[in-house]
Amino acid sequence: MTTDTVGTVARALSVLKVIAEADSAIGVKDVAASLNLPMSTSHRLLDLLQREGFVAKDFERRRYRVGPEFFRLANIVGQDSTLATVVQPALERLTKETGETSLFALHLSGKQAMCFAAKCDSPHTLRFRVPLYEDLPLVWGAAGLAILAFLPAEVQAEALKHAAPSPLTGRRLNRAEFLGEIEKVKSSGVAITRNEALPDAAEIAAPVYSGSNHIVGSIMLAIPAPRFSQSKIKLYSEMVRNAAWGTFMY
Repeated sequence: MTTDTVGTVARALSVLKVIAEADSAIGVKDVAASLNLPMSTSHRLLDLLQREGFVAKDFERRRYRVGPEFFRLANIVGQDSTLATVVQPALERLTKETGETSLFALHLSGKQAMCFAAKCDSPHTLRFRVPLYEDLPLVWGAAGLAILAFLPAEVQAEALKHAAPSPLTGRRLNRAEFLGEIEKVKSSGVAITRNEALPDAAEIAAPVYSGSNHIVGSIMLAIPAPRFSQSKIKLYSEMVRNAAWGTFMY
């Protein structure tokens, strides 16, 4: 490892420490002043950390906070992390009320992807066994759509541009259908899909926001097709929305 590389790593960690210890989201000037760095260097380091998901950017306010990748790793290292502590009770209530598997999808903003980071399994024998911490696309499945619908238009456009075929069916994304689904989610506050992220499943998801109205993920209910009926959509949608709206991350 070269001296320049070591220096970059040290400065990037210093930037992350400043953001983590701040009382609220901070700007480039705050980072530069705290570490006595040029604005250009601070901006470059923030971009680097953002691309990897260790910091998240509020594009409207142009300020930064600790990102989802930081919390994902913290949750792996310690089961009693903030993520698990905040989300798990909501998932357990939702599963108790519905009898179905509930999951928390964490938005990996640096990768424009997501991963399931917490879950509560259904008590039924027929249930989904969903692995945690595997990178998944935002464009397929209710959990991803519930996140993507509330991200900036340019992020949605990039997701559409680089969308791979469905991992389950091989179907390619249709632009008109995709934009139509995005509008439905924005209007209703909930995403509903079938057989997109999980086989033979109905998926209902709603976005989860931080206290500063920054989207950090979604809560999803996964229902096996044999136990799902159209009559349950309204009730389950309301339950999922309530679980998501009552959950605030960092």
